Amino acid sequence: MKALLTALAASAIFIATASADWVIESKIESPQLNSATTTKVKGDKLRVDIPSGPVGPMSSIVDTKTGDAIQLVHSQKMAVKTGSEQLKAAMEAAKAKAGVNGASSAALKPTGQSEKVGDYECDVYTWSDGNTTSKLWVAKNHPQAAALKAFEKQMKSGILGGMQVGPDTSTLPGPTIKTQTTTQGMTVTNTITSIKEQDVDAKEFEVPADYQTMQLPSAPPTGK
Repeated sequence: MKALLTALAASAIFIATASADWVIESKIESPQLNSATTTKVKGDKLRVDIPSGPVGPMSSIVDTKTGDAIQLVHSQKMAVKTGSEQLKAAMEAAKAKAGVNGASSAALKPTGQSEKVGDYECDVYTWSDGNTTSKLWVAKNHPQAAALKAFEKQMKSGILGGMQVGPDTSTLPGPTIKTQTTTQGMTVTNTITSIKEQDVDAKEFEVPADYQTMQLPSAPPTGK
């Protein structure tokens, strides 16, 4: 579940409009997960492929409308289903650990610094709240700025919007193509390396026929 949340949180801005399919390549760096990732988006469905997860290659499939999720553990040919309420509970626990609840009152602060991320010159912003601090690299002149900003806006209305902490980024002058967030001493860095509009096969969001499916057990009520 931790790997699932790390991957989804890092990919949370990649929710497309219904008119296009998208494939986004990025890199996640954290103590729990250090890997290149591929995010595929088709309508309300999102799939994150991780070639080197904690138990080998993994994929996470999420219906962003219902909140239902499936984690595929390819080495074991196992599909672990998570209901929307379980995913929401895990999100809330992660936010509580980060020391933030609901919308953050923290303000984005421009550092006045510019740094290059890949081929793109970025303005650097920061914010902090509770046990969480974050640094954002904003590419004003990215050639796909409009698409990336549309993803960020759509994200706010999806189920994965509950995973986001921190201030509203809609007022930034461009898309965020790199983030570095530290919570209780653990740092997660996510960098977008490529974004392409291309057809994605609907079968990418289905469980392979030869995989064994199981439901993730619900956590017992507090105090039980």
